[in-house]
Amino acid sequence: MTGRAALLALALLGCAPSGAGFEALPAAPIAFVYRSVEETQRVLDEAEARASAGRPVAEHELDLKLDRLGKLDATSSEQRLARDQQGHLALFATREKRLELPASLPRGARPLAWSPGRQLMFSWKQRETYHLFEWNPESGEVRQLTTGTESQIGGCFGPERAIAWVQIDVVEGRYVTRIWIRRPGEAPRPVSDGPRDSQPSWSPAGGRLVFAAQDASGGSLLRWVDPLGTERGSYGPGRSPRFSPDGAWIVYSGRSAHGWRLRRMHADGTGKRTLGTSGFEESDPAVSPDGRFVVFAVTKNEQSPISRLFVRSFDGSGDRQLEFAGSGLLPVW
Repeated sequence: MTGRAALLALALLGCAPSGAGFEALPAAPIAFVYRSVEETQRVLDEAEARASAGRPVAEHELDLKLDRLGKLDATSSEQRLARDQQGHLALFATREKRLELPASLPRGARPLAWSPGRQLMFSWKQRETYHLFEWNPESGEVRQLTTGTESQIGGCFGPERAIAWVQIDVVEGRYVTRIWIRRPGEAPRPVSDGPRDSQPSWSPAGGRLVFAAQDASGGSLLRWVDPLGTERGSYGPGRSPRFSPDGAWIVYSGRSAHGWRLRRMHADGTGKRTLGTSGFEESDPAVSPDGRFVVFAVTKNEQSPISRLFVRSFDGSGDRQLEFAGSGLLPVW
């Protein structure tokens, strides 16, 4: 399939069954990484070229090119691809179906979580290190949340202005990613052991923090810890966990016989069930502020380097595609 044919096929993902209109969705905007049609096309062309050469590449591998930006030995085509990969942190106003690119947010920023007061946490590479920042949509003010020589590449808000993040550490001579937390008035501390922990989500009540970890076979496993105590445990296979705003549910992406599909379970791990289906690969779910809907990323297959965003009712019905030209990933609602 040529790049342009693939781009057309991507647009046709919108032919899923439609549910209630967009006017039923909450007014709160969805933050995500947006790539224009031109950027999406060049990413597709690069993926096709690698596949033709016998080197198929997944999205996370292409993201390694982000570090080619600004390097003296990077070619102009590599730097352009790196910029295409970065995309833009965008907002989608669901009821108006309007795409916005806030001028106060830097290119390459990755949205992570909204606070209860609707401040957006994002990660961004400052000089040579990734840190977490907080953006106020009303004033446009950006405030740095983390510092230091270690990179913080993911995170979320906890109760009472606590935060959790994914930090790249050196432990016994090797790089590992662990979950760290910081509560007001306390020193930061790790709450997971690694070696590949990511995607934290903190329950609103504060008693449980869920994250994705690597299992013994290299697959993805959902674990949890009590950030204020010593209890910890596992939920079983899965990735991209997110608590619902009331803390009663966790939505996540689980592997099935047909690929990655959205699932949900109670906060204690019981009541696991599939959360609808689109017939495509489904990942990175985020629950709406009112708890009635889920936004998620959809790709045609696991090797696809681009995705579109869909919204689904929390009962698993009524898919609708967010309507904008280009592609989107990593939604936060």
